[in-house]
Amino acid sequence: MGRLEMKALSLKCVAIAAALLGGAVTEAAAQGYPTKPVRMIVPFAPGGRVEAVARLIADALSKDLGQPFLVESRPGAGGATGADFVAKSQPDGHVLLLCSAGVLSILPNVDKKLPYDPVKDFTPVARLIEGFTFIGAYPGLPAKSMAELVALAKQKPNSIGYASSGVGTYSHLAGELVSIASGAALKHVPYRGSGPALNDIVAGHIPLMIGGELGELAKAGKIRILATTNEKRSPEFPDVPTMKESGFPQFVAHSWVGLVGPANMPATVADKLNVTLARVMADPATQEKLRGLGGEPAYQPATDFGKTVAQDRDIYAEIIAKAGLKFE
Repeated sequence: MGRLEMKALSLKCVAIAAALLGGAVTEAAAQGYPTKPVRMIVPFAPGGRVEAVARLIADALSKDLGQPFLVESRPGAGGATGADFVAKSQPDGHVLLLCSAGVLSILPNVDKKLPYDPVKDFTPVARLIEGFTFIGAYPGLPAKSMAELVALAKQKPNSIGYASSGVGTYSHLAGELVSIASGAALKHVPYRGSGPALNDIVAGHIPLMIGGELGELAKAGKIRILATTNEKRSPEFPDVPTMKESGFPQFVAHSWVGLVGPANMPATVADKLNVTLARVMADPATQEKLRGLGGEPAYQPATDFGKTVAQDRDIYAEIIAKAGLKFE
């Protein structure tokens, strides 16, 4: 064997050894996970349901795993900004993404130039809740039911605005479906997250909002809930009808909140998070708090959650195609 061949072989052996050592180091670090504070990224502005769920779960994980789980909002582009940050982070489990269905199942059908791949760039960890989504109205709007809202909107096409948490988000799509199902054109007004939108509907700057964060405002009498987009009524608001009960038999739309990490996150890290989350989500006190945030506890482990993300992505692609929706 010549000198050049020997040198090439030596370099190859060094590369293989380095790769094996790197894998061993990563695995060893994963065994003691977490070894430092964990950043839990929420891709929306503060004040919405996703952030509230994140803070509840982060507090529980901090207590169980012995390191702080710090909630950090990175809003923008309907959730894509925060998601991209996590996708490009070190896959050691110390940067995680807590997001809604819109980020992984809807945006890929809306924005073909996303800076991340919703399948290849993330490691599913767990679904946490199924979200109840409400259609809420400012009390000054002369509509106390969906029938009255539709009649009013037909009189004034594109004049009644509804707030969403951003272009291409679940609440945006749900609003478009309301327009299509009813034949009444509503005007979409996107916000950078639910928090700013909540402030504006309370102040009367926007007459409608679609989202899951409206419960506490409704209980306080600051907004009126006209309907829920889910298949069944919310236990928190048993008197609020579903869209089906309001005269739209084919209308069902739902969302979820779940946790993912960057692609190639060690299996031991994902498994440790999964086991801990299963325990957290089984706690009756946690379940009650989640229901208070407008969600139904619906824990789903990593493999099943990954399938849900993919299935919902196909469902929303079909809805968008059939409805002929175009997003700018």
